[in-house]
Amino acid sequence: MKEFYSQGFHDVDIVKSLQEITDKNTIFYKTDFAIDKEIVKEAAESTSLDSKNLIWISRESGTHCFNEKNSLIADTPEYNKFMFYKESTDVLAYSIDIKEMQGDVIKGNIYPINYKEQCAFREDCSLLKNVAVTFENGQKEILSSDDYFQNIAQLHEKYGAIKEVQYESKEELQTKRLLETLQQQKETAQRGDIKEYLQKLEDKSVSVEKETVPPSFSNIK
Repeated sequence: MKEFYSQGFHDVDIVKSLQEITDKNTIFYKTDFAIDKEIVKEAAESTSLDSKNLIWISRESGTHCFNEKNSLIADTPEYNKFMFYKESTDVLAYSIDIKEMQGDVIKGNIYPINYKEQCAFREDCSLLKNVAVTFENGQKEILSSDDYFQNIAQLHEKYGAIKEVQYESKEELQTKRLLETLQQQKETAQRGDIKEYLQKLEDKSVSVEKETVPPSFSNIK
């Protein structure tokens, strides 16, 4: 079986660690991370166990954060985001497992993803079937995926702001097994040192900067 994770960083400050990765790896649209922090905070405060597992992606141009389970259901926005960069070479992807909040600090585990392998793994994902929507006013609706995505504006007009969206695949057992496979690999992934990992990113960033210095400036003392 292919390895989906290179290592795991346990019991770390999730927001602080992701911020440091952003600072070292993302050059443009760093402000994307402000949105990611809110997503992580909402997941940490959620009572749903499915909300505690996230995917986070850092690229040269921006970052993304979204629900991991949803990224294993084909045709969801999260699945499309994960697969969108499969031909890119600048993707750093991570699985985030939120464990607890210690005051304002969100603690958990971060697993660097072997991105190409996980893209191939997701080729076998089940298609999306239904969408369960909970609105801020308490109204709940279960819609087919087509009805949901084609009528989002009308749903907002009728019921107001959306509080929560849950996706159901056509093969829920298959989706569950995919999640279990990934979780088993997380449990056996080698434990890493987040400080050493960040230092390697720093060294790589410095090396790239040196390589891209224009020739006319390279000899300036």
